[in-house]
Amino acid sequence: MLNLDVINWENVNAQSSNFKNSSPTKWAFVKDFVNKDLYEELYETYPKWDDAWQKQEGHVIEGVKLSYRKFWKRDEGRFYTDGTLREHDLIEEYDSRYSESWNKFVSYLWSEDCIKKIVELTGVEVTNLRHMNFMYARKDGFQKPHIHNASDKTLIVFVYFSKNWESGDPGGTYLTDGVDESKIIFEPDDLDNTALLVLDGPEAAHGMRKITKDVERRAIQLTFELLTNDGWYNAANKKPFEPIDLEL
Repeated sequence: MLNLDVINWENVNAQSSNFKNSSPTKWAFVKDFVNKDLYEELYETYPKWDDAWQKQEGHVIEGVKLSYRKFWKRDEGRFYTDGTLREHDLIEEYDSRYSESWNKFVSYLWSEDCIKKIVELTGVEVTNLRHMNFMYARKDGFQKPHIHNASDKTLIVFVYFSKNWESGDPGGTYLTDGVDESKIIFEPDDLDNTALLVLDGPEAAHGMRKITKDVERRAIQLTFELLTNDGWYNAANKKPFEPIDLEL
């Protein structure tokens, strides 16, 4: 798997300087993120909308609409040695609910080779892929701006799988200066094999404008983080968070 050309690292690395020098948080947008042939396989086998999509209930962030997601195989009750619940953490195993292509892709994302390249690219000291979930949205889906602020060792990556998105249409996760949609810094409108990398923290505000057309926005959200002997870096004095996005 490590020999497979999964991610177009040349394109990603070209954004390293932009990521490290951006503000108010560190971020970068990458086009042609996944190898073209693999991307087409992932696009064709992206999970279809059905009743199995999970609706997030009762999130603690005020004003954030709920979301419909599907998760990779994850812990649902095991504990770390310090007593911290491992709930919601990705399990690095084959997940038979998804295609061979998706299993190949995700297994590369948690590999040492991928993690090493991400650290070199961003300068963020991450060691593991903690979360992976599919995100689906269509007409009337939206998300008000909010901030996770999990830790400064948390890197969030949104990867889009939506073809023929029209310029200017809402649907991409925007970045904003504070929790104010009128102060959008960046909003992607190319959602066909693109990725938005964002360093979490107190300035990492993001959201999504309301989708007004009868379209499907398909994406995944990845969360890379530092895992120490005492558990995840953001776990100290914090309740483990789940990645969130928008509602249908």
